[in-house]
Amino acid sequence: MEHDYRHLSTEFDMDAWLDATDILIPGSHSANDVPATRPFVHMVGPHGEAYLGQWPEGTVEPQIEAYIRVLSTMHAANESAIPAPISGPDGYIGLVKDRLYSAQTWLPGRPLGRFGGYRTPDGDAIQLPLPESAHANTVIAQVASIVATAHASSESVDQANLPTATLQQTMNRVRQYWKDTRPVLGDKAADERDIRRWLRSGNRIVPTASDLIRNEQAELRDTSVVLHNDLWPENILIAGREDERNVTGIVGWRHMSIGSPVLDIAQMSVQMQGWSAALTEAIIESYSANRHLRPDQRRLVVAVAGLLLVEIVGNMLTWSYLDQRMFDHEATPVLRSGMKTMLDSLERVTAILAPDIDRTQRGYAQKRTDGGQPRPRPQGARPPRKKPGT
Repeated sequence: MEHDYRHLSTEFDMDAWLDATDILIPGSHSANDVPATRPFVHMVGPHGEAYLGQWPEGTVEPQIEAYIRVLSTMHAANESAIPAPISGPDGYIGLVKDRLYSAQTWLPGRPLGRFGGYRTPDGDAIQLPLPESAHANTVIAQVASIVATAHASSESVDQANLPTATLQQTMNRVRQYWKDTRPVLGDKAADERDIRRWLRSGNRIVPTASDLIRNEQAELRDTSVVLHNDLWPENILIAGREDERNVTGIVGWRHMSIGSPVLDIAQMSVQMQGWSAALTEAIIESYSANRHLRPDQRRLVVAVAGLLLVEIVGNMLTWSYLDQRMFDHEATPVLRSGMKTMLDSLERVTAILAPDIDRTQRGYAQKRTDGGQPRPRPQGARPPRKKPGT
């Protein structure tokens, strides 16, 4: 059968992809609806539709075997929403020219996010949330339900050769990122209000969220479930329009790792369409209906969300204001829009986790207009500051 690879990037080794096709899904040919920037091909052939993917350089077979083992288990628990690995005549993995390939079933639907596939000049993926006007709370709650089922099915799976992504690792990574990036972006703070907003929030979020996470020792190193760990709109497939939208599948499981379910829940609460109390509550409620969530795990969602936002917004600011190669990049307009959504989210989370104490105290000290009597202070609040010299 003739293979049509006209849509692929010129960086792709066509002969290698043809050989991988013959090894894993013989008799298939490719379709022309996959962006050239992504290392996978939509295949169509006598066995139906399939996804043929190339693994990053340096990936070893035990890692892919772990991925296949987990994905098979999750698919068995939720066949319609999780892809199933496909085995060729000689197994699930193909080796062609020192690169590894695997295949899986192709799920129907279109990505929830319209803007996907963008990469920086360095090859980093530019992931973007939905605009807040998307009103996708109901759809995102469906995602939470599917993720909960996937988590539950993964609890008994063999975790050998899977990477870890504990809350402690996440916290340490973001704290190091903050330490390294704050002075770099700080040099531009005088000229860019967005950077000043990020710095103000980060100065309060990073220590506060870190303390909250450290206080939950039972959750700090938890590795009870296999996480998706890359929950962005690009990896959510849907069908239908407006209020009739339904989730048809979750893809992009290559970053799966073992850790606390709080990480996937926090990603959903900020990476889908920005953080809001209503959306986070809908996610937690939908997740809890399918898998038990302990009170300490619920408490940590907003703290982990805050740390994730510090890192996400910092990356967006760096691309937008420091990387000159991005100034004329095709993704710059949507990147700036996504950055605004995330920056607004960061400030909302900051107001919850680490409110401005001075501003709060000034509010307590304001006088009421009826008779000039001071407003009663909340129990435990400190008295208003006296002016110098009084």
